[in-house]
Amino acid sequence: MSRKHTITVESLLNDLAEDRTLAREVGQVGAAIQATQLSAKLVGLLVDRKESGAPGDFAALTTVDEVMAVVRAELGEGAAAALSAALARVEPDPPAVEATHTAGDTVN
Repeated sequence: MSRKHTITVESLLNDLAEDRTLAREVGQVGAAIQATQLSAKLVGLLVDRKESGAPGDFAALTTVDEVMAVVRAELGEGAAAALSAALARVEPDPPAVEATHTAGDTVN
């Protein structure tokens, strides 16, 4: 019984594909777009990002270790562990983070 009701990324993607097809069939373009966007989020192609702190607070951080130290200090060990695990899934040995903006830049 538990196996029958297991929710996986694959099952969610299948449900969203069916929902998208139905939405297009009944002319609900907005619902079809939302299903597509959620599918992209599930597979990591679309990521919501927002800057924490004042603009430029992270500009001086040049390595993953420096970013992890700030995350650990501001959000705790649990958040740092979760970020570390996510980075390990994306890229086993992430490169250094390069600063692409200065403290005076604004982020939209």
